[in-house]
Amino acid sequence: MPRSFFRPLIACVAFALLAAVAPAPAQPTFAHEGSDLAPDPRVRFGSLPNGVRYAILVNPEPQGRASMRLLVEAGSFHETEAQRGLAHYLEHLAFCGSTHYPPGSLIPFFQRMGMSFGGDTNASTGFDRTLYLLELADTQDATLTEGMRIFADYAFGLLLLPTEIDRERGVIVSEKRARDTVGFRTLEAQLDFFYADSLIPRRLPIGLSEVIETAQRDLFADYYDAWYRPERTSIIAVGDFDPDLVEQQIRQTFANFTARAPVRPEPDRGQVPAAEGLRVLYHHEPESPNTTVVLTTLTPYTPPADSFTRRLADLPRNLAHAMITRRLAELAKLENAPFTSASVTASEPYDIARRTTVTLMTEGPQWAEALAVGEQELRRALEHGFSAAELAEVKASTLNFLDQAVRTAPTQRSRDLAESLSTSILNRRVFTDAASQRDLFRPAVEAVSVEDCLAALRAAWAPTHRHLFVGGNAALPGDALAAITQAYTAAQAVAVTAPAVAELRPWAYTDFGPPGEVMHREVVADLDVVLITFANGVRLNLKRTDFEAGLIRVSARVGHGRLVEPADLPGIASLAGGTFTAGGLGAHSTDDLRRLFAGRNVGIGFSVDTDAFVLGGSTTPADLDLQLELLAARLTDPGYRPEALRLAHRSMEQMYIGFNHTSNGPLSLEIAPMLAGGDHRFGTPPRDQMFARTLDEVRAWLTPQLTQGTLEVALIGDFDLATVIAAAARTLGALPPRQPTTVPEALRQVRFPPETFAREYRIDSQLPKGLGLFCWPTTDGIEVETARRLGLLGRVMADRIRATIREERGLVYSAGVRSFASDTFPGFGYFSSSIDLDPDKVPAVVEAVQEITAKLHAEGVSADELERARLPVLTSIRDSARTNAYWLDSVLARAQSDPRVLDWARTRESFTAAISADELNELVQRFVHPDRVSRAIILPQ
Repeated sequence: MPRSFFRPLIACVAFALLAAVAPAPAQPTFAHEGSDLAPDPRVRFGSLPNGVRYAILVNPEPQGRASMRLLVEAGSFHETEAQRGLAHYLEHLAFCGSTHYPPGSLIPFFQRMGMSFGGDTNASTGFDRTLYLLELADTQDATLTEGMRIFADYAFGLLLLPTEIDRERGVIVSEKRARDTVGFRTLEAQLDFFYADSLIPRRLPIGLSEVIETAQRDLFADYYDAWYRPERTSIIAVGDFDPDLVEQQIRQTFANFTARAPVRPEPDRGQVPAAEGLRVLYHHEPESPNTTVVLTTLTPYTPPADSFTRRLADLPRNLAHAMITRRLAELAKLENAPFTSASVTASEPYDIARRTTVTLMTEGPQWAEALAVGEQELRRALEHGFSAAELAEVKASTLNFLDQAVRTAPTQRSRDLAESLSTSILNRRVFTDAASQRDLFRPAVEAVSVEDCLAALRAAWAPTHRHLFVGGNAALPGDALAAITQAYTAAQAVAVTAPAVAELRPWAYTDFGPPGEVMHREVVADLDVVLITFANGVRLNLKRTDFEAGLIRVSARVGHGRLVEPADLPGIASLAGGTFTAGGLGAHSTDDLRRLFAGRNVGIGFSVDTDAFVLGGSTTPADLDLQLELLAARLTDPGYRPEALRLAHRSMEQMYIGFNHTSNGPLSLEIAPMLAGGDHRFGTPPRDQMFARTLDEVRAWLTPQLTQGTLEVALIGDFDLATVIAAAARTLGALPPRQPTTVPEALRQVRFPPETFAREYRIDSQLPKGLGLFCWPTTDGIEVETARRLGLLGRVMADRIRATIREERGLVYSAGVRSFASDTFPGFGYFSSSIDLDPDKVPAVVEAVQEITAKLHAEGVSADELERARLPVLTSIRDSARTNAYWLDSVLARAQSDPRVLDWARTRESFTAAISADELNELVQRFVHPDRVSRAIILPQ
């Protein structure tokens, strides 16, 4: 079952964009101390005399690493009016000077520890909390000690130097500008509408520009001293370590943490007043690619303590909402459907209100029709309830979700566990293990009836008031509120009847002919890889692992992908990628498949890669046969249903509308193909060309590739080798014969522009921000040694850009470098740096990039720079060696068509460790020169 449905039962998370809010810190210390729910027995909970709490969990994945979190239960809610934005600003200052780490030293220190900035060390600020994270590269005593020292400095050792406050000011302003989008503005309007009487709309964590630009040290110190307190602090440590040692380090490091200011009362977050009747808001964002229609109820709410009863209370309601959401998903596929997607949810946002919501996404002119569908489908369920088949489907998915969580629990990653522990502590939820969660919910799920779901739905929507929100690109002239009210009233006047019960045909793809014969079998002993070739030419690459308990990942590469996209059919690859899966199969629509596979772990996605079509998904040992049947069916009998084209066109329409108002337009329509010398296979074609493509063209292009093209299938995970080979022989091995084909060399000729360019693009936008793309031509990565060196050099360049443009000059928030070295097109590659821009600071950024390039060309890469770039890469390499994703995507997927990948897997760590500064500097002299920098600047009109 999709996690998005069941998550409210587990974590009660409200909006994905904003952190859920917990009540003020209070006794008991942990939620399980006052609950009838038992905590996960693997976790060691404790507290210090000063109030600091900790949770320690030994976990073996990834091996030799630790995930640590410092949770401070203070966020933007705790700011005064004069401090709006300083909680988030303070999070930035944690990296700008503390007791043990002078300004400018912390990020290089992390790098020398083998940790990447942003990936292994980061922080975030919400309404009610600030969370710092560390992903330690190893669990040696010294490394764990250093991690605790860093957290202690965050908690009570920040220097808050005025020079660093001023230096970071421009970065924060730039981040605020980067987050200023039509989506964020629409969210602000919703929050102000729904929660006007609360603190929520007045304490968005990003804050106010006037505060960010003028606040002095005393305001930062006041917030820091008042709210970074021991009783508001929790340390979470999950990893492959000695728990006694970690506990001792926590106690030693945080024993002297004392409050630096008197206790302040918890801010009054306000209430949601009881409402009656209809409240309406219209919010116009002409640059939005779509319109959001929201129908909701809000009632005052105070969360009870976490308990057995509390967790089960909302189960029937959530199942009811899931059934309505599935009905809406089917309606969205119909011809002339007035919306593209919809959902029905319930939550307790910010622990001050209980909210039930119908949300629909639509094109602007169809807002009224979308509103009518939302109102009527909700009312249809309220009046007529649900069928036994609908309930059986969502129950099966729910039970499967619970079972699969138990199966995969033994190999859960420490990062995920640390996040879950942090959320549980913050939200006063008992941190339960997967087996206990299943044992709690399974009897309740099995017992719930359609009558229970209907009663729960009616209770949830019993409030007599409704809030209506229409926001986005819908243009409503005249009295917009009256128009929305009238549309809603008209929708209510339409009688609704019970929905028809869908007929379900049995699974049609079980026989593909006689099982295929294995013609070749090779064991690559040192990599524990088995390579099979069937008589029909299908290649099968296998690796059994214990990295993900109870899970098997599947990938198939077939044909030649975007490489053979015809020049006279621009956009055909994109349309194929957007319609293939949505078209279902010849015998089953996507809705049929959803019903057929309810409670099963089966699914195959589709994408168009540079040189192949890729089909992939994940399954379990119990569902492996069905997964391979589905894969074979996708190859031999795709559906190409008109509904897929309708959905794709709606999505593309919104994409092209967005192109008019965002940097994605010039990047996709003009810059991407320009970087490839005008090649039509790169970027996105103009709208008229894309909409000229048809499903018949997609079918004609894909069919010979899928049915005759070279097929290489890879499986990795928790399986029995003989069982997998037999299942593959019965399905993939039974397909008609295939013969390897070659691609004309002319199709592999792509070149970066021979002359440097400096272009400026203007977009129709009122948002005061731009984007700069800076490019340096390099070469291909067909030889992996070159690609590895270019990747390291790209990290060096990224670090110089970050240190200069962001840290030293405070010009931007986001800046980095990506190395693209093609393994398909000989000689084609480049470095690219995408930088968010203040339109007024474009000349300064351009000058800085030129200076950085010139300095790197003149001075070369230092030994320290190389090590700071290399060590996080080595950490990542060691981690990935125990992930199915790495082996599947980078090794198994092409293990027979390009056997070099086997050697690349053997040598990537030793080769990366041996790269020298001289080797990078040879690349610097070849490719990094101030005269070779091209740029594209995108600014609002």
